[in-house]
Amino acid sequence: MTLHMPNPCPLWRALASAMLCIATQHAFAAAPVTPAAPVTYPAKPIRIVVPFAPGGGTDIMARAIGVRYTEAWGQPVIVDNRAGGGGNIGTDIVAKAPADGHTLLFNTNATIVINPHLGKISFDPLKDFAPVTQAAVLPFALLLHPSVPAKSVAELLSLIRAKPGEFNYGSSGNGGGAHLAGESLRTMAKLNMTHVPYKGAAPALVALIGGEVKFMFVSILTATPLIESGKVRVIGVSSKKRSPALPNVPAVAESPGLAGFESDLWYGMLAPAKTSPGIIDKLYQETRRMLLLPEVRNRFEPSGTSIVGNSPAEFEKVIKDDFARWGTVIKAAGIKVE
Repeated sequence: MTLHMPNPCPLWRALASAMLCIATQHAFAAAPVTPAAPVTYPAKPIRIVVPFAPGGGTDIMARAIGVRYTEAWGQPVIVDNRAGGGGNIGTDIVAKAPADGHTLLFNTNATIVINPHLGKISFDPLKDFAPVTQAAVLPFALLLHPSVPAKSVAELLSLIRAKPGEFNYGSSGNGGGAHLAGESLRTMAKLNMTHVPYKGAAPALVALIGGEVKFMFVSILTATPLIESGKVRVIGVSSKKRSPALPNVPAVAESPGLAGFESDLWYGMLAPAKTSPGIIDKLYQETRRMLLLPEVRNRFEPSGTSIVGNSPAEFEKVIKDDFARWGTVIKAAGIKVE
C-alpha cells in the first residue's frame, strides 16, 4: 500500500513568504522616517537686480548684502543695476525671471507700492514677487544747492513763491519716493515748481552738485557723506520726527503749514513668485543674520538707517498695507506722473 504524502515544498514556501512579509512590515514600522533632503541652494551665482543706477542707497545696501551671501555660501553674487522707468524696468526683469532663487530683487517701496498708482506697469507688485525681508527703513533728507540762499524749509518756500515756475527739483526717477516727497511738498505748500527726473539718486545728486537742479529729496544714507563734505546744504528730513543721525536738522513737518508731512523710504529683498518656501527661508535667515551683524549695523545706523530684517510674512503685510495707504494718499492729492 502506497501512502501519498502532500508535497512539503509549497507549504514551506508559503510559510516562509508569510514570515518575510511580517518581518518586512516590522522593519518599516520600526525604521525612522528620513526627512526629505534639503534643497541645494545656491547652486550657481546669484544675481541681485537693483533697478537704479550705482551709487544710491539701494545699491550700497544691496552690495553689502551680496558680499556676505558670497562669504556664507561660496557663490559669486552679481549686483546688476538696471535703471530706468522709475525702477520699473529692473523690477519687471525679476518678475519674469525663473523662480529658482538665483535672480533676486533689492528694491524700494517706491517701485513696489507707489509706482503702480501713478501709471501703467508691466508687473503685479502683489502677485509677481515672493517677499524675503524688509531690510531697512530711513527718511529722506531735503538738500539744497549751495547757491540757494535758504537756511530753512520756510525760507525755501518763500523763494519758490517769489519766483513761480523758476525753481526745479531733482529726483531719482518718476514715481520714486523722492519724487513723491517733492510732489507732496508741492501739493501741501501750493507751489509752482518743475520736477526733473533722473535714472537713480547718484546722477540726480551729480545734477544737484552741478547746479542743474536747485534742490531734491534723497535718502539720508546717500545724503550723509555729501552733507559732511559741505557740497550740499540740508534743511529738513522727511520723517515725522528728527533723525538721530541729524539731530539739529528739523523735520519738514515742523515748518508752518506742513504738519503731517511724512515720506519715508524702505529697502527690501524679493524673489520671483513661486520660489520655493525652502529657498525663501534660507534667504531670509541669512539676510537677517547679516543685517544684525555689528559691523553692518555700525555702517548703516549712524546715517539714520533703521535695520529691520522682518519675516517674509511680516514683509508681505508691510507691502499690502503700504500699497493701500499710498494709493489713498496719491488719489486724494491728485498726484500724477507727467
